[in-house]
This record gives sequence, C-alpha cells and structure tokens, in this order.
Amino acid sequence: MKERILQGAPNFRDLGGMETADRRRVKPHRLLRCGHLHDLTAADRERLVAEYGLRTVIDLRTSGEMARKPDVVLPGVTYIHLPIFENQAEGVTRETVTEDDPVGRMIAMAEKMEGQAFQRMRELYKIFLDDHGIAMYRRFFEQLLAQEKGAVLWHCTMGKDRCGTAAALLETALGVPYETVLADYLLTNDFVLPETEKTIQKARERIDDESLFEQMRILDSVYEEFLDTVLGIAKEHSGSLEAFIHQELGMTPKKTERLKELYLE
Repeated sequence: MKERILQGAPNFRDLGGMETADRRRVKPHRLLRCGHLHDLTAADRERLVAEYGLRTVIDLRTSGEMARKPDVVLPGVTYIHLPIFENQAEGVTRETVTEDDPVGRMIAMAEKMEGQAFQRMRELYKIFLDDHGIAMYRRFFEQLLAQEKGAVLWHCTMGKDRCGTAAALLETALGVPYETVLADYLLTNDFVLPETEKTIQKARERIDDESLFEQMRILDSVYEEFLDTVLGIAKEHSGSLEAFIHQELGMTPKKTERLKELYLE
C-alpha cells in the first residue's frame, strides 16, 4: 500500500521527476493529480499552499459530484470547473447513488452494475473523448499553458479515470514514453485498492456476495484496457495519440514546446 502524501486527498501525487524520452524530467511541485479535495486536513492545506505553491485547481467532476463533496477552498487558489461529462454517464457515476453511508453507497453502486462493471467502465472511457470531453481537455491544456508559476492540481472524485486520462494526455504531450505513462496510470491501484478492501470487509458484515465484492474492486481499479479505449479513440480520430493531442486538443508544435518549457527541466 502506498503511503498517503496528503491524508485527506485520495490518490495524490506529484508528477515531478517523471522522465521523458529525451531524458528531461518534469519539474517538481508543478503538476499535481489526485481525487477530491473535500476532506483535506489542516496540515494538507498548509502543505499544498506553502510547500507546493498551489495556484490553480481544475475540477473534472460533474456538478452533482461537486455538490456532494465540494472542494476545500484554499487562500490564493483559483478554482476552475471543467466537467469531462455531466449527464452522459448516468448509472456509472457515484452521485447517482443516494445512500448516505460510504459502505451502503459502494454496495448500491456495485448492484447497479449488474455484473457488468468492467464493460461499463470501458464505455465510460469512450465518453471522455466525445465532443464535449475533447472541448474540456482542450481547455485543460489551455490552462496549463497559462500557468507560468506555482502548481496546478487537477482532480476528479477518486483521481483515477478522468484525472488519469488527463495525466496520460499531458504526459504524452510532454514526451513521456508510453510505458511510463501506463505505469503512472496503473499506480492508482496501489493507492486506492487497500482502502477498497477495507470497505469490502465492512460490507461483509451486511452481505455475503463475492461477485458483488469483485464488482466493487473493478469500480475502484484502473486497467490497461481502460486506457486502451482512449488510445483506440485517439487513433480512430487522428492515427495516434500524439496526433490526436495536436489536432483535436490544439497542442500545435509551438504550444507543445511552450508546455515543455514550462514543466520540464
């Protein structure tokens, strides 16, 4: 199990130190990714502002998710809402489940999958790169290009799917090899699944259904096949992920070079 860097922010990490194909590295304390910021501790807040120099938070969640768990507001930080989807993912996103307790919500969510969690998650990833999703990720890159100083943090609810896709697109644009991009994407499982197992243990006190527990694990996991869905759509659009980032997300050679100047050392 990976130790939490911020106690109240799930799946938090700094991309600093990640190596590109040309042996450059991502600058530390510039690019941050995680899950929701609703439960930040006082120490977390101090660390984000004082140590990381946080300037901008980009929230990729739906309006419903934001209402259920609004971000803690930090002084001097700009908050930007870029919902990768809103209503297109009915039945998959967690704000559609009305149970109040975390264990009950997880059980209800797993039941809604009807044994199809893996397939439904792959369908969800297709939504990320529909016309609306492309527009939001394009604005994500525009914000990164405007961030000359301090750290920018982007997040969704768990920091794994919408957030992980954003990270994969950004890392690719910076010239990070795909093997490293994939490894960073899959690292989510080390951060998230131990907590999922704790939830499952509590769920065992209420139900006895191993197939339902497996659905819970799938919902809280990332798989190479999920990211393959994004790659497949990008290739259909443009021939490759790099070309997709250029053509559909507006990252021209000039903008890509500027991105590297800002975030690589």
